[in-house]
Amino acid sequence: MSPQQSPPTPLPIAAYIEDGARIGAILFIWGIISAFFTYGVSEIGGTGSLFETIGPGIGGIVAITGLLNAILYVCYRAIDYWRV
Repeated sequence: MSPQQSPPTPLPIAAYIEDGARIGAILFIWGIISAFFTYGVSEIGGTGSLFETIGPGIGGIVAITGLLNAILYVCYRAIDYWRV
């Protein structure tokens, strides 16, 4: 039998704050891109244009992609912290 491993020592608070800022930056950048497609691209061409139809759809896809990107980063950091 292998001996039980003790949990890793916690990192300094600054490391967790930096990771939180990175997650916030990821969500902020993806949010800007999503807003651009939802509100900016949909205004091109006026009423009834193709951009008005697909802009909000692409904006939603980009928002979901950003959220999944942030979740992936959190999972990566959790595994990285556990392995340290």
